[in-house]
Amino acid sequence: RLPLLAAPTAKGTFASPELLHRAAYGSSQPRCFTTEATKPAADGSSTPAEPSVPSASQSLWARFVKWSYRNFSGRLYPEKADICNCGADLGMQIPRPDLVEREGIVKRSKEWRMQMYGAALYWHMGTTPGEKASEMDPEMMKGKDVLEVACFRGGGSRYLAEVAGTQRYVATDNVQEHIDICKRLHSDYPGLMFELADALELQDRYPGETFDFVLCIQAAAQFSDLRAFVRGSWHVLRPGGRLLIADALTRDNLKSILDALDEVGFVMDANTDLSRAVHAVGLCEVLKGVSYLRIVARKVE
Repeated sequence: RLPLLAAPTAKGTFASPELLHRAAYGSSQPRCFTTEATKPAADGSSTPAEPSVPSASQSLWARFVKWSYRNFSGRLYPEKADICNCGADLGMQIPRPDLVEREGIVKRSKEWRMQMYGAALYWHMGTTPGEKASEMDPEMMKGKDVLEVACFRGGGSRYLAEVAGTQRYVATDNVQEHIDICKRLHSDYPGLMFELADALELQDRYPGETFDFVLCIQAAAQFSDLRAFVRGSWHVLRPGGRLLIADALTRDNLKSILDALDEVGFVMDANTDLSRAVHAVGLCEVLKGVSYLRIVARKVE
C-alpha cells in the first residue's frame, strides 16, 4: 500500500517527498525534504519549527516537486493506470465502468482497483453537494463548467466529464509532461481540455467567475500556499459555485484549509471523513493522526 503520511501522498503535481525519495532511491528512511519540521518545546512537547524551506524559496520547492514528479512519478503509480488516487469503496455502482477499463488490466488487480475505485471517488465528489452520501445529485455538474487542479494522467477527468455531463471541463496540472500524457491517452471529448496551469496562480491564469466547480483530489495538502489556492478558487468561481477537495489531512492541514476558506468568505457545506472507504480499497494506508476528508465549500451568492 501507499502510506498516507503526515505529509500525505498527493496526486498529480504535489507528491509526498518521502514517497518520491523512496521511489528514487529505494530507501525506507528518506532524507528530510519536508517543508515543516518539529522541535522540542520547553515542556517537552513537539511544536512546529521554522520552515526548512523559507517562504522566499517556495518557488524553489515547487520546482523541486515538479522535477521529482517529472522523473519519478512513473515509479509511484502503475503505468497502465490513468486514475491515480487512493480510491474509495462507497458501496455503490458507478455509472459506465467500461469508460475506465483499460487493455491489459486484469480484473481485481491493483491497477483495476485504482481505475474502478478511483472513478468512484471522482463520481462521489461530482455528485454529492452536502454531508450525506444518500442525498447525492447525479445532475450536480450537468451543463456546468468545471476546473480540476492537479489532474496528473487525466483518467478521472475524462471519466467525470462524460458521466457527469459537464458543459466544459478544464483539467490542469503544472507539469507539462503530465498534460502531454493526458492529451495522448484520452480521445477528444466535447468540452474537455487539458491545460498547463499552476494551482497557486489561478487568479492570474483564468478570468473571474468563469467556473461552477473547482475540484482538487489528493493535492491541496501539499500546496506551499493554501491561501493562494483558495483565493484563486474564489476568484474563478461564479456566485454559488463550489470548491471540492478530497485529501489526506492532518489536524494542522485541516485547520489551514478551514482558516483559508473562512478568510475569503466560503461557506462550508460538507466536511466528511472518507478514511474507512479509502482503507477498504486497500491501495493506501491512512495512518494514525491523518484523516481522508471530503470538503465542499460554497461561494456565497
